[in-house]
Amino acid sequence: MKNRNDLYEGLEKRKSNGILFLFFTLSIMYGVDDNEFWTSITFEKKLPRSFKLELEQELRFKDQLSTFKQTFSEVSVSYKVFKGLRIKVPYRYVIFEDKTKQRLSLAGSYKFSLKPISFKSRTKFQRTLEDEEDPDDLIRNKLSIHYKWNKKIEPYVSGEIFHLHKTGKDQFDEYRFSFGLAVNLPQKNSINIFYVFKKEDITKSSPNMINVFGVGYGFEW
Repeated sequence: MKNRNDLYEGLEKRKSNGILFLFFTLSIMYGVDDNEFWTSITFEKKLPRSFKLELEQELRFKDQLSTFKQTFSEVSVSYKVFKGLRIKVPYRYVIFEDKTKQRLSLAGSYKFSLKPISFKSRTKFQRTLEDEEDPDDLIRNKLSIHYKWNKKIEPYVSGEIFHLHKTGKDQFDEYRFSFGLAVNLPQKNSINIFYVFKKEDITKSSPNMINVFGVGYGFEW
C-alpha cells in the first residue's frame, strides 16, 4: 500500500509540475510581437590535435513565419584546451532582403557533467560589420542545462543575455530563454527541435518580444 501511495504522489507531483510549466510557457507566448521560424543544417568534422571544423547554413522567417528574414553561412574552428573547455572562432556572412552583414566572434565554453545532468557555460564576444555603419559589438553570456534521458534523447533548457559593449553603462540589449530536444540518429546524424523566447532592444522604449520555433539537422563525419 505504501508503494502504491508513493507512486500516486509521484505521478501527482509530475502532473502539477507539468501544468505549471505549461502555464509558464503559455504566459510567455501570449502577447508577443511576432513569431519566427529558424531552420538550419550543420556539418562537423573533427580535425587532428583537438581541433574541430563546423559549417552551418541557416534560414529564418518572420511575420508569423510567412516572410523571409535572413539567411547566413557560418564557418567556425574550435580547439579543445582540455576536457570540458573549448575555444571557438566563428565567422558568419548574413544576407537580408536589402543588405548584408559580416560577423566575427570569439567564444569560450566550459562543460561539466553530474550524470545524467550536464551544465555548459559560454561567453562570446562578437563584432558585426555593415557597410557605412559603425561596428556593433556585443558580449553574450549563456548557460545551458542538459538532461541525458538515454543514449539518443537529450532535453535541455538555456538562458542567454546580450550585453552592449563599450557603451559606458551596464546595458543589456537582449535576453533569450529556450528549451528543446536533441535526438541522436544513426550514422552520426542528429536533429534538434527547439523553442526560443527572446526580448530584443531592451534599451529602447518599446522592446520586441518574439517567439522562435526551430529545427536543425546535423551531420558529423
